[in-house]
Amino acid sequence: MKKHIKPARAGLQVRKADGQRLNPEGEELPVSAWWRRREAEGDVVITGIKAESVTEPAEAVTELAEVRQTRTVKEK
Repeated sequence: MKKHIKPARAGLQVRKADGQRLNPEGEELPVSAWWRRREAEGDVVITGIKAESVTEPAEAVTELAEVRQTRTVKEK
């Protein structure tokens, strides 16, 4: 399961299991024993991933339908 993992304090550089540094704004990564240990040590904060807005795609579909309708009217 992926969660949002970020350093617990500004300026803290936390390494991932592969040796790369964790992005200061955090990253969506699978939770593992590695991250649970970092969390227990106070190095990272693990939170749920924010759900994307459902209204945005619906608005895009509505706009697309309006464009198609306009094109159909112009073609007639």
